[in-house]
Amino acid sequence: MALQVIDLSHFRNISRAHVELSPQLTLLVGANGQGKTNVLESIYLLLQGRDFRTSSEREAIQNGEAVLWLQGAGEIQDRPQTWQHRVQREPVKRFHRGIVVPTVLFSPDDVYLAKGSPERRRRFLDLLLSAHDAHYARSLRAFHRVLLQRNRAFKESSWQGIIDDFTPLLIREGLYLWKRRLETVTALIPKAAEIHAAVAPRETLSGVLKFGGSDEPIVDEAGYRRVIDSRRAEERVRQMTLVGPHRDDVVLTLNGMDTSVYASQGQLRTLALSLKLATYHWLLEETGIKPIILLDDVLSELDAARRQAILETVSQPGQQTIVTDTEPRSYAALNPRILTVEQGEVQAWTNPV
Repeated sequence: MALQVIDLSHFRNISRAHVELSPQLTLLVGANGQGKTNVLESIYLLLQGRDFRTSSEREAIQNGEAVLWLQGAGEIQDRPQTWQHRVQREPVKRFHRGIVVPTVLFSPDDVYLAKGSPERRRRFLDLLLSAHDAHYARSLRAFHRVLLQRNRAFKESSWQGIIDDFTPLLIREGLYLWKRRLETVTALIPKAAEIHAAVAPRETLSGVLKFGGSDEPIVDEAGYRRVIDSRRAEERVRQMTLVGPHRDDVVLTLNGMDTSVYASQGQLRTLALSLKLATYHWLLEETGIKPIILLDDVLSELDAARRQAILETVSQPGQQTIVTDTEPRSYAALNPRILTVEQGEVQAWTNPV
């Protein structure tokens, strides 16, 4: 897989840019606030069809402009591919064309993956699965629609008699979400633990999916119904749905200690790194395509062992990686293509590293 070129128009602080990428390693260099992450964001948006920084893509339209436009060209398994993405401010219109490409993103915010709220970990799974499982994406949308209606029914006196009308659909869609989340967590954690052990030999990483509102895994619709029925009185008091994947969590531990409580900043960063590298292997097995790796100001913050763990992945033959950094580096003599980003202008670096 390789994205060869991307053109940006009115994307955040970038008026126009033509960015040619290396099939191996591309380094985006610049001071903070110059637009490095914006280029990375545009690549992710083009290849995934969704933005990792905002749920409202209109925020990415350059100030004073009406439309943002992205287009790119490359190849997947020696077959030419093109991508286009357009967002209009008023009236709101969105257009995307191009296949979804497996992409692994590391960003500074990932340090909070193990420390932050359960919602952050649910979103991690949802983004991963929705991009490559159309059934999961449909079920996720349908589940949240019916969840909203069921919760409203608890609050509206005139709706009390139809609460159970929403439950069968809630159960059907929620069960598929649980099934796929459990499969994914079960596949990811052992690989993440293996990677983590190589980087931090004295630490043992473990993790499980904690089913929302249930002490035990739910494997069929009958079991789902029993748990919901057992909490019906409590639901009426609290006027909300208390059982379902909207309350899931992924509980992570290091040496048996809950990382959301006890992990240090360094441990959290290593754990996030391990999970994302495990995601790389999951995507490769799921799609048969080497994912593109996007690293946003990550390598410079890692010690030698952690940096080496990533470099061993990004230096594989045929692996495309785009890295942002504040200064040009060779990164273990990987000979990157270096581009500078200054005040939204992207240009080739002309000095040797």
